[in-house]
Amino acid sequence: MKVIDQKSWSWTLYRRDDEYILSVLCGSVAMYGREVILSKNEISEYLEHGIDELAKKITYEPSKYKSRQIIGFHDDPAVKIADNEWRNSHKSQT
Repeated sequence: MKVIDQKSWSWTLYRRDDEYILSVLCGSVAMYGREVILSKNEISEYLEHGIDELAKKITYEPSKYKSRQIIGFHDDPAVKIADNEWRNSHKSQT
């Protein structure tokens, strides 16, 4: 598991082998994450145009992605390691 890219307070894109997983911050008063595995079409769109548009769709209509939600994603030790590695690598760049 590795963090590929991140937009603070918006989304984080992870890669695990051939899977891309997008974690998007949703909500207004009560904030929560919605994590989904990208489809082949979404991966193609990401590689061609970036991830911002898909992240916006998920943020504004999270219920459309509920069936694809990964429950307990951030409890996975591999995700915690990837997040820490990302933070540590970007601390040294600021």
